[in-house]
Amino acid sequence: MKKLFLLSALLMFCCDDDTDCFTVIDKIISEGEYILVGDFDTSNTDDDGPLNGYADVNLPVSQEVYDTYDIGDKYCYD
Repeated sequence: MKKLFLLSALLMFCCDDDTDCFTVIDKIISEGEYILVGDFDTSNTDDDGPLNGYADVNLPVSQEVYDTYDIGDKYCYD
């Protein structure tokens, strides 16, 4: 029984689909780089709007990916 519990706990942590996903909260073009700014936990947002000044990730992407995603979209990466 103890082994089953440990295996279940391990699978829950290792197989989380949202591990490498974030919500795009801003998009920046800087020095020829296309950057998606993201937040893993959007519950931190202010009541007035989606941006709270804090980002968990600044991910450089291709122009094609940059153009595909909008603010508020969920982006997943490997």
